[in-house]
Amino acid sequence: MSTRRDFLGKFGLAGVGTVVGAALLPSPPDATDSSGTVEAAEPPAEAGDWVDDPITDEDETPIGRYHYEPTLDGYRATAPFNVVVLPAAEGESGLERIMSVLVDEGWVRNPEEYTRYAWDRTTEEYVRQEATAAQTYYGINGRRHVRCWSFEGVVSMQAHEDTPARPTHGVTSYLRGRETMERIFADEGWRVSPRAIDLRNETEPDHDGLATVIAEEP
Repeated sequence: MSTRRDFLGKFGLAGVGTVVGAALLPSPPDATDSSGTVEAAEPPAEAGDWVDDPITDEDETPIGRYHYEPTLDGYRATAPFNVVVLPAAEGESGLERIMSVLVDEGWVRNPEEYTRYAWDRTTEEYVRQEATAAQTYYGINGRRHVRCWSFEGVVSMQAHEDTPARPTHGVTSYLRGRETMERIFADEGWRVSPRAIDLRNETEPDHDGLATVIAEEP
């Protein structure tokens, strides 16, 4: 079986291309206020092994550090993970629980987006995004957008704010994406521990390399 290093190939952050289409909504809904801070909770016991030291190898834990796109000779990183979610249920049920919170907030499931992959250490394979949501389907005028993977009961989430699709679609903020997830789940009563895990994946425009932990209380 090929190793992760064989698959990885050229490594580096890549831009995203242009998305064309008509917006489902004229602009991103403003129901979610990501300003201010949530009441920070101590990380749950399940995260105890992940908060003391930086995570620099995706084979160390179930948590991803980046999602990837395929290239001619492997995969390359396109965006850093910045939220780790611990739903009460595991696998598909856990992902559906997370998505239900976003749907209740008015987000759209399975929006128009690029296909991305994350490394699953248990199968030693790159796995396609398993659950996604965004504030609008196309994001013509910009939107907040998440992709999720569930490995070993732990959900790695990439949350960001997109620029408008034209003239060139890209990411305008990872920070606002992360803060939006903090606010939405805190408002639903989930336990939120901002910037609890150091993934050492800092990148432009504004990601500090830290992931927030969000846990559903039993």
